[in-house]
Amino acid sequence: MEDSHPRPPLLIRDGTLTNPRDIIRALETVESFAYRYMVDGDEIATGKATLVRIMLDEFSATTLVNGCLFLNVTSFNYMNFSTDDSGQTRLTLLNDGSTLEISPIDDPEVRPGQRQIIRMMEESVFADSTFVSLDDDEDDE
Repeated sequence: MEDSHPRPPLLIRDGTLTNPRDIIRALETVESFAYRYMVDGDEIATGKATLVRIMLDEFSATTLVNGCLFLNVTSFNYMNFSTDDSGQTRLTLLNDGSTLEISPIDDPEVRPGQRQIIRMMEESVFADSTFVSLDDDEDDE
């Protein structure tokens, strides 16, 4: 008997993610990271930062300020990830002409002190819908 239901892909070590939910899940594994931002192949900025918030909306900018990244998944078309032989993963977010490379690091000096890192935010936490909500399929009444 053939299975008529298509199965989602299985990606291990390397792959390309286009579904925002998959991109969010991959980004939730990141806290401190080294980054490289490029536009049209030219390196614009490099450094270290902390992923503070992941958003999914049409209006908020992806912003890296004061060593904190507020990342809007809809700022990018897709994300590639690759793992080298030592186990180091690189996440590469791509948009028309721009690339943000993120390499997770274990560096407590990036943002010293206790910080609450907001990964995904349910819509009910904020009146504004600028934070990740995975209940896309529900009908509004």
